Amino acid sequence: MLSKSHLKLITSLRLGKFRHEEGLFTVEGVKMVNELLYSNFEIKAIFATDEWISAGHLPPKRYTVEIFEISQTELEKISNLSTPNQVLALAFIKPNESLKCFKNEWVLALDQIRDPGNMGTIVRTADWFGFKRIVAAHGTVDLWNPKVVQASMGSVFRIPVHYTDLAEFLAKVCNTARIYGAFMEGDPVSETIFSDSGVMVIGNESHGISPTIAGLVHKKVTIMPATPDFNGRAESLNASLATAILCYEIQKQSKT
Repeated sequence: MLSKSHLKLITSLRLGKFRHEEGLFTVEGVKMVNELLYSNFEIKAIFATDEWISAGHLPPKRYTVEIFEISQTELEKISNLSTPNQVLALAFIKPNESLKCFKNEWVLALDQIRDPGNMGTIVRTADWFGFKRIVAAHGTVDLWNPKVVQASMGSVFRIPVHYTDLAEFLAKVCNTARIYGAFMEGDPVSETIFSDSGVMVIGNESHGISPTIAGLVHKKVTIMPATPDFNGRAESLNASLATAILCYEIQKQSKT
């Protein structure tokens, strides 16, 4: 049964202020909760229908997690999804860790990404292409926003995202790592020879990379359209799609 206190707590977590006050975020749906169960994130409680509970999803290490059986109607009250799917879990937010020095790896840096769908898809993309971590400027959308978590399809449980002063971070690594940035004007990414490791900066959906960050970029790259004539064509690529193309090019070169 869903208590009034549980209802109040869970619905409050839709707002970032309360997520960080409580140190909790929500995870929804069978697939996403299964990803959470097999991660190293601590779980506070699970709210699930009889269908989910009777299916035996819990791995042995999670047998002590408190489970509340609720009805489909109660699930709909607490869900952020248009079509709730059997289960919702409350998990503890991990502290924002300072980024230690890195060597021989690629880091994705996000300069004020604001759209939750883009953010979640970027985390998922980084996971797919083997990036070990993401650095995000303050002002980038909260990683634990329900829409970010959902769009990541479980990758938020594997890829650490470090929120920091991005300009300060890039200034520290500029002498030891090659910094690339995605711009509307730059060298075609398909013709760019990437270093073995480095930082790829992705800018804000509307304004691109900020002037301060742009001044720290060693090499500007761009994704060329099929033809140079933009008449009747899209003005730019979605930030998450552009990230996928750039990550693909970096990975492709690392394997040649």
